[in-house]
Amino acid sequence: MRRLRIPVLAVVAAAAIAAAILFLIGAGQLVRTAQGPQVPAAVKGVSPHRTQVVLFRDVVLANERSGTQAQVNAFESFTRELYWRSDTLSAERLVLEYSRALAFFDNAHSTLIDLRLKRVPLRLHWFSDGLYVVKAAPGLEPLLGAKVVGLEGRDPEELLRLLQPYVPGVEGWRRYRSEALFTAPATLRALGASSDESTLLVDYEKPGQARASLAVVVQANPPPGDTFREFRHLFPGDESFETKGWLRAGDGAAAKPLYLRDLPNPFARAWLPELKAEYIRLDGSNSTPQVDLPSFLDAAVDEAGANGAKNAIVDLRFDWGGNYLLARRFAPRIASAIPADGRIFVITGPNTFSAGLILAARIKHFAGPRVVVVGEPAGDRLEFWAEGLDVELPPNEPELYISTAKHDLAHGCRWLDRDCFVLDKFFPAAAGNLDVAIPARNAFADYMAGRDAALERIAAAISR
Repeated sequence: MRRLRIPVLAVVAAAAIAAAILFLIGAGQLVRTAQGPQVPAAVKGVSPHRTQVVLFRDVVLANERSGTQAQVNAFESFTRELYWRSDTLSAERLVLEYSRALAFFDNAHSTLIDLRLKRVPLRLHWFSDGLYVVKAAPGLEPLLGAKVVGLEGRDPEELLRLLQPYVPGVEGWRRYRSEALFTAPATLRALGASSDESTLLVDYEKPGQARASLAVVVQANPPPGDTFREFRHLFPGDESFETKGWLRAGDGAAAKPLYLRDLPNPFARAWLPELKAEYIRLDGSNSTPQVDLPSFLDAAVDEAGANGAKNAIVDLRFDWGGNYLLARRFAPRIASAIPADGRIFVITGPNTFSAGLILAARIKHFAGPRVVVVGEPAGDRLEFWAEGLDVELPPNEPELYISTAKHDLAHGCRWLDRDCFVLDKFFPAAAGNLDVAIPARNAFADYMAGRDAALERIAAAISR
């Protein structure tokens, strides 16, 4: 028995030291996330709006880790003032004020996931030549495929500038978020463009037709939404977020390019012999009931190797995020599969976000100068906070995302940086930068013609 005591004590001591080291480098983040958010007790004896403001303030202060002291102070000051005027605001306007409060942290992940706003039955998308209606409810056929030249008489680009206090982060992310926010009349009222939250006046134009206007009435109940995934309204055949039976501009488009093929499956791959390239598309970094993501990516790399690929095209323009560990093998494997004189073209855009952005950075980390970034700038900075917690605020249940750990995709994480997400220290992603080398952005006419400016620019670069 005496002989066993020393090994057992050694094992216990080693485990204790290992645990201490893990917590020293930030493993407590994982514990906090597993435990879920700290939700303060509800306030009693005040109005529902004031109760919600207090809950919002307290749950953010108890859980949000991204803010500097100055940002926390600004948040507290704003919510203190919001408490006193909250009873004068509609439920929709109050939620927009929560967005404005979170924007003090200047972190795109720290946001409202679902604002529960009343919206008009239109869905919009920014193309290179402006804002267009890509989906509309029956009865609004004149607006489908129309260019939006005014909302409540204001230029959409002007409104986009006014939206800055409500949407933190880079310009491309704010532009993307405006697609949903501009369909909520409460947003236009908050921006000082309207006094009516029941209708939205849309000025629009179509080729060969005179400019026209239509007042569109909001839907009776707030439809579901998702800050990170509403880009799906662009997709042909999409029925997400209670839009079954709606009209879709993309359904009338020409043959679908690779970035819109095989939907709603978020993953696609194809061997392109004329480019000696393997094309791989991820519209998210989570497995589905039909597709195991690690297996899909392994098969794509194997196909590239079997065909002697000189190039790879990794399309992450709609990779909104998910679990970046599911793609942890892919970056080093695709870097090894492509020869030294080949290139890996990574397509990014405003919806390259969170785990999608981490994957893009990891490819650059492993493949270095062979990576060529194509498209538009990604939807977030290379230093951001995420690994969040979801909280719903009663009674109308807007959903918050609160951030608990930092990612540094520019420089990488230092081992003793306790703010940096602990798993990043084992799966490096330092990329330096992800600057776009080949700009490419589709116009609405490209979308309807089934063209893809990004793939066309890649083909031209390979052929030179």
